[in-house]
Amino acid sequence: MFARELRADVERVMGITFDTDGDGRDASGGYRFWFENDELSFHLIVDDPEEGRPLDRVPAYAVPVSRSERVATWELAERLYDGLDDLGTYLLIAFERDGMPVAANFDIGDDW
Repeated sequence: MFARELRADVERVMGITFDTDGDGRDASGGYRFWFENDELSFHLIVDDPEEGRPLDRVPAYAVPVSRSERVATWELAERLYDGLDDLGTYLLIAFERDGMPVAANFDIGDDW
């Protein structure tokens, strides 16, 4: 299942374990995973591609936020992007806070 595989890959890349009851399924039919400690918070929302796409153009959305003075949020995002890209499994797009794409490992065209 896409959500389980992505969750495991994100945990490996980021060196975290999501604190989730059961399989993380929420009332909308998607999956929500959350991690939080003194250094960072991480929210992962996943929709199984086979079941529709409430997230519009992408079946998953990840938000790492640094709480550390030593590591910036962009560094966490870059580590996540690079780690997932190295797996060669996912099509990735990284966005700035205002929604502008800053990196993609495939041609996203001009519609973003």
